[in-house]
Amino acid sequence: MSSASIAVQRTTFMAVLLGILAVLAIVPIGLVIYTALQDAVPFTGNETRFTLKNFALLSDQRLQVAAFNSLVVAVGGTIFATVIGCSLAWLAARTDVPGKSFIHIAGVLPLFISILVAAVTWSLLAAGNSGYLNIIFADLGLPFRLEMRSLAGFIFVEGLYHVPYPFLFTYAALTMITSDMEDAAAVHGANPIRATRRIVLPLVMPAILGSAILNLVLMIETVGVPLILGGPVGIETISLRIYYQMVRPPADPNGASALALVLAGIVCALIYAQRWVLKGRDYRTVTGKGLNQRAVALGCWRVPALALVIVYFVIAIVIPVLALLLGSFRANLFIPNSLAFFDLSQMSFRRLIQVVSNRQVQSGLVNSLIVSSVTAIVGTALFFTLAYVVNRTRLPGRKFLEYIAMLPLAIPAMLLAMGTLWTWVGSPIPIYGTLIILIIAFIPRFMPQGYRAIASSITQVHDDLEDAALVCGANRLTIVRRIVLPLVRGGVFATIFLLFVLGLREIGAALFLYTTYTRVLSIVLLEAYESGMWDFVASLSLLYSVLLGVVTLIGRKWMKPAV
Repeated sequence: MSSASIAVQRTTFMAVLLGILAVLAIVPIGLVIYTALQDAVPFTGNETRFTLKNFALLSDQRLQVAAFNSLVVAVGGTIFATVIGCSLAWLAARTDVPGKSFIHIAGVLPLFISILVAAVTWSLLAAGNSGYLNIIFADLGLPFRLEMRSLAGFIFVEGLYHVPYPFLFTYAALTMITSDMEDAAAVHGANPIRATRRIVLPLVMPAILGSAILNLVLMIETVGVPLILGGPVGIETISLRIYYQMVRPPADPNGASALALVLAGIVCALIYAQRWVLKGRDYRTVTGKGLNQRAVALGCWRVPALALVIVYFVIAIVIPVLALLLGSFRANLFIPNSLAFFDLSQMSFRRLIQVVSNRQVQSGLVNSLIVSSVTAIVGTALFFTLAYVVNRTRLPGRKFLEYIAMLPLAIPAMLLAMGTLWTWVGSPIPIYGTLIILIIAFIPRFMPQGYRAIASSITQVHDDLEDAALVCGANRLTIVRRIVLPLVRGGVFATIFLLFVLGLREIGAALFLYTTYTRVLSIVLLEAYESGMWDFVASLSLLYSVLLGVVTLIGRKWMKPAV
């Protein structure tokens, strides 16, 4: 094959990749920007004119309060999650605390609980005097009450269920730090806690800041928590205002697009701030000498440390699950006193059977499984291709591909959903009203996570193996199929599993894109809540959590042979 033919093939391949990414991410984002600057929605046949009036909403005092609430919740929840997640990571990775496997499970498990379900659960537990915990406190004569329908409640719920990100990021960083510098500090009289604070903490700062920025983005853009906990009492965030402007009459898609851009601007500023903080610093500790790690001896604090982890696990997992069980099996969701918890005459499977046999739930479950499965498989294939091109080839423009792959990290899920809506509603390709449009929105939504997961696996494989295969006459496709894929199959399967679970949990990217026949399970739950069907919501939340739990267990067994 001539060099000219090879050049044409490479150019065509890169053009196809760029075209796919443009359709998935660049065009939708561009259309949201365009919509924010027009006086009408850019549907086919609509006449639109340039205007800045959509940004007049920024002077609205209610919006300013909503923006303040968003920042308070995001910052407070991020600090809360970071403190707990990093503490769990340090205990599991660097100390001699007993029960490290349990700590790892406790740190990761909340990742597989839908934030929408978490909000529903804590509204049952601690929203007003009818909350289960508040009823117990009142019967015990305790003077205080918990109130989740407040900014403090937002922070608590958001922080509690975003702990896995700082845990995973920090745990991975801690396992790559040698103990040599801590040993040197000990020789000079520093105790283990001081050595950790002065040496280890600065070295894992990139991981901590990375997880913090990710959590800030996720908490700023979330809709479920402010809708369920804040909606009934009038507490709004920017994401909730965007949602209301799209679904409540009179709908204002152009104003919602302008608000979405403001939200994206805040997120971009946070990401830039993180890079500015880390700029010019050297965090490398792994050298050719290998890793020399020794556990920090906690002494008499070993058991108390484990006890604190158990307390966290009970609050984050056990109590919410018990609340969902109680709410699902009782004939009446609300209870008069603590003794009613044990009234077996009120218990039955009737409501669970009603939920399982409900056609909307059945359809939502099937749709969720289809969308999540296709998103996971197609998304992983695309992200593997991107990661391989960026990290293993010299194709021109490969670095630009990486920037596009990470772009959705700075874009709120609702903005992607809105952009996808504008892209395909007036398109001659009839995919609006089908599951395909949900898949098209879900893939870019999870592109940063999927790309990074695959890229980290590929970069761990030395390119000498591929160079040897090239010398022996193998082409790139054969090298990928016979060498690279078998070596990174663990990372590939893990990415498929991660994307599948994230797809089951996702709600932001599904907003504005579903129809009567394409509801996913998270949308069915949201609509049931908005209809005031609290009994139905509690039972569906339990089944939703069971589904995610079963998928998690299956996924762990499925990945074992591949690791």
